[in-house]
Amino acid sequence: MLGFAWSQIFLVVAGIIAAVAGLNLLTAGHRGTAATAFTGCGLLIVLGLLRLKGRRITEWLPVVAGALLQNRSGQHQYRGGPYAANPDFMDLPGPAAGYRWLPATAADGTTQIGLLHHRRERTVTAALTCYGANLILADREVQERRLTDWALVLQILGSEYADAGLVRWSLTSRAVPDTGNRAQRYLLNRAVDTSSVAYRSLAELTAAAAPAAQRHETLLTVVFDAAKLSGEITDAGGTDTAIAAVVLDRLTGIEATVAEAGVTTGGWLSPRAYAAALRTQFDPEDQEAVDLRGTARGGGTAPGVEPRLAGPVAAQTVGWNTYQHDSAYSRTLWVAQMPRQAVPGTWLTPLYTRTTCRRTVTLVAQPVSAGLAQLASRRDKVTQAGDALTQRKLRLVRTAREDDEARAVEQIDREQARGHVRYRYALLVTVTAADMKTLDRDMRAVKRLLSRAGCEAVSLAGEQDQAFLAGALPLARGLKPMRGWSA
Repeated sequence: MLGFAWSQIFLVVAGIIAAVAGLNLLTAGHRGTAATAFTGCGLLIVLGLLRLKGRRITEWLPVVAGALLQNRSGQHQYRGGPYAANPDFMDLPGPAAGYRWLPATAADGTTQIGLLHHRRERTVTAALTCYGANLILADREVQERRLTDWALVLQILGSEYADAGLVRWSLTSRAVPDTGNRAQRYLLNRAVDTSSVAYRSLAELTAAAAPAAQRHETLLTVVFDAAKLSGEITDAGGTDTAIAAVVLDRLTGIEATVAEAGVTTGGWLSPRAYAAALRTQFDPEDQEAVDLRGTARGGGTAPGVEPRLAGPVAAQTVGWNTYQHDSAYSRTLWVAQMPRQAVPGTWLTPLYTRTTCRRTVTLVAQPVSAGLAQLASRRDKVTQAGDALTQRKLRLVRTAREDDEARAVEQIDREQARGHVRYRYALLVTVTAADMKTLDRDMRAVKRLLSRAGCEAVSLAGEQDQAFLAGALPLARGLKPMRGWSA
């Protein structure tokens, strides 16, 4: 109501009641009790209206309570590896502890696909490797065509595959140091004449570029609800093999859809490749050893990481804003406000090109069914109409921002009427560094770039352990469960 949540309204009303009680007590001569009532009135109103680091105080209360309970019970520390409850299976911290590897083989009978089955949540997760194309140097027409093609992919994922069991997807783009120096490995493996001056010059150049080299990896992660696929799974036998077969059938169509949009794909991650993506996020120092596996220099070792070793050996929350995991420290930002002005398709380019730190940008999206989307639009329109009526009755000034929000509600309603899919989403940025001093410096640089792009970023204080799972790992997590149309 008028932009305030019910919790805020409740606290303000309670403060007014305390003020009235204080006046009555003061009239009756009870000055000490009246002073206490007036103090409570001020405290309740401050708690209801004050915002701290982009959140209302009422929104901080469950976060603070959860963090205190977590520390008191010792759940802020995690021990994995040989100290895990069952070292024979992959063990991840926090809400990701329920993931188990699901054996899956592609249609060719040889290619292994990495599927993560969350037994409690009854979801199956897979990740597709994607390779980006240069969008900055492309013509305006090419940029618009690519954006239109990608919009079609979002429409298909939110309608056709949502009906086929897809509940969430995420785009994860991470920048990591090229510790393996791919250019140098390519030169060593492909060079024919290693005695020439040209070879020595290129060898010196690639060796010198190794410390500053950085590579970008993009993963499209999809999550399927096994409950929605229960009929097909039961018909296929009801076993883990049946679950994998049903999900693999969807994965083939999704990869083809992404490829048709002009995005080059590298196939779905194998169990070892998927485990490597998780392991190197928890232990960045292991990146070089993982990169060398499966190469000539690596002695023919199988690439990737043993699936059961994907998790960290140790992890803990440090203070209120930092998550420590194996050999690094991380902080995650939530982009609470997207740009309010019209921006081009390359508006996040500075974040991708001007950062030299190890960072991960994750967009988590959940398609909303047509029925729930219609109810949500109706709720928003009723809210806007009620606010406008209340403002007219109270003769309050209507701001330009409120007018823009009202127009946005109407636009969303019209787009849904034309068949567009409505999404719930969250944009998270995780910064990782080897020490706290470097992490502080890199965080300031990332915040400046996001601010210049028109974004308002909030550090997820008290929730950094959960934020790391959502922002740094390709698991498509980080959205609050949707319960009814009010969500």
